[in-house]
Amino acid sequence: MTRHRGRRSHPREPRPRLLIVCEGRRTEPNYFEGFRRENRNIIIMICESPGKTPMQIVRYAKERADEMQIGKVAGDSAWCVFDVDECTDKDMRRAIENAGRMLRLAVSNPCFEFWFLLHYTYFDRRMDTCREVITELRRYIPSYEKSRDHFDLLRPMTSTAVDNAEGLERGRRGMGLEPYSRGANPCTGVHHLVTEILTRRRDPPRDG
Repeated sequence: MTRHRGRRSHPREPRPRLLIVCEGRRTEPNYFEGFRRENRNIIIMICESPGKTPMQIVRYAKERADEMQIGKVAGDSAWCVFDVDECTDKDMRRAIENAGRMLRLAVSNPCFEFWFLLHYTYFDRRMDTCREVITELRRYIPSYEKSRDHFDLLRPMTSTAVDNAEGLERGRRGMGLEPYSRGANPCTGVHHLVTEILTRRRDPPRDG
């Protein structure tokens, strides 16, 4: 009688978790929800911060990360997504210092919609308000509304947006400016978060 030996099974490694704490209620969560739907290699968790200042968002994110034990699984990370808007450079520096190594920040200057705009064009003219950004964005998305989900429309142009954001950031740092500073307007760091998500999507966890 011949015995058939099955392959020894190894427990699957737990998927890393990516916590995203957003300032906004709809625009940012709607966008990142699109990546959550298409990504099975990591667990993407999205939540809104009850506080809206950079420091409040960072503190809330640290609390959530502690509660969820972010860092327990290899590859875990936690991000804050918020806008410069009317914040002073001092406010931004305090938030960055408070974030420390535990959190990473994806800051848009002046607002998140600037990241959307970079999907269509390399834009390097100062815009002091989100209204100005949305007006420019509606040249490309005439029906744009903050409450709508635009992920599927924007997704095919993600690499263009990343390239444009990287170019702007290099230029700002070359001028001795921090991307979050008011003098660096316009700029965004959302591409760092998006790049991390896309990298994880191409790098599935091993079964062992």
